[in-house]
Amino acid sequence: MTDKPRHRLPATIDGSYSVESTQSLPAEPSKVKAKAFSFGDPEPVLSGGITDYLGIFADSNALYYIPPVSLSGLSKLLSANGTHASALGFKCNQLLANWKENPLILRKEIRAAFQDYLVFENGYLLAIRNGLGGVNRYVRLPAINMRVGTDNNYWLLNNDGSMQEFAARDIIHLQGNDVRQSIYGVPDYFAGVQSILLGEAATLFRRRYYQNGAHAGYIFVTFDLDDDMADDIEDAIANTKGPGNYRSMYLNMSSTVGGKTGITKDRVQLIPVGDYGNNDEYDKIKEVTQQDILNLHRVPAALASIMPMNVAGHGDLKNIREVYYDSEILPMQAIWEELNDVLPQRGRIEFKEPRWLVDGKQS
Repeated sequence: MTDKPRHRLPATIDGSYSVESTQSLPAEPSKVKAKAFSFGDPEPVLSGGITDYLGIFADSNALYYIPPVSLSGLSKLLSANGTHASALGFKCNQLLANWKENPLILRKEIRAAFQDYLVFENGYLLAIRNGLGGVNRYVRLPAINMRVGTDNNYWLLNNDGSMQEFAARDIIHLQGNDVRQSIYGVPDYFAGVQSILLGEAATLFRRRYYQNGAHAGYIFVTFDLDDDMADDIEDAIANTKGPGNYRSMYLNMSSTVGGKTGITKDRVQLIPVGDYGNNDEYDKIKEVTQQDILNLHRVPAALASIMPMNVAGHGDLKNIREVYYDSEILPMQAIWEELNDVLPQRGRIEFKEPRWLVDGKQS
């Protein structure tokens, strides 16, 4: 028995079928040139070599040394991962909580300097002098725009492209240690930048999954469309806002029935590829990267407002607070007290004992 092409009769409004309308169906469909293209390439969120260690070189004019890592990239990481930004903010608050008021350094100036040092491992204070050369006060200069000069000086790169020079005697530069050079500090968390970016990538991946109309990868198939119409569909799909994080494909081809040219039952088909449930282990990725970031900053999960993962909880918060104070806060304070070697006697940096420690001694 020979297979014959079957034609679906178009229905009228009242649900009946019109025989006359079948006259418009071609006896034999015209040949269609098959075409295919893919869309929905994943897009990198942050690029530009943030994790590259460039070494120390002078700029093209030999005026200042270029930092070994991208300072702009380090600042962008604050917006890339909430846990990372929160951990740095927590450490800054711990320093501010015990700060003793200083006649030469206002609290708002030292707060900004604390943030600069935690993010960039570099902090800069500019001495504002009186007519006799004495120091009236110190103001913070933004570390992201500061450069160490090649001629015993410093440069401030302004946003309008201009530069301002400062003598080395007027700048106090607090820098962290880097075993590869001694001009700029490099933050400790730089070793874990990939964990920070992985957490951000997982969040954006899931966010786009819900926002985009093309949630998961698929093959979009049409039959017997002429080239112009197929091109229009291709452009419409390719220009869809937010194509998604999955690869998809569009196909236009000639229809066949039983191996012979004919009209298919479904002129448009959508074939899903992969799991619509998006089994990407999102929760596990977020949990692992969050723990990596807390380890980088040496911040206990109990003090970082992280929910415990077991019924036992985090343990005694008072003991955790005391251990964190001894092992992390006191060393951070000692770093800033190194500036006392160059600060005037009346502007020495000092920190108070925390309230809970004072209350414990009195009791």
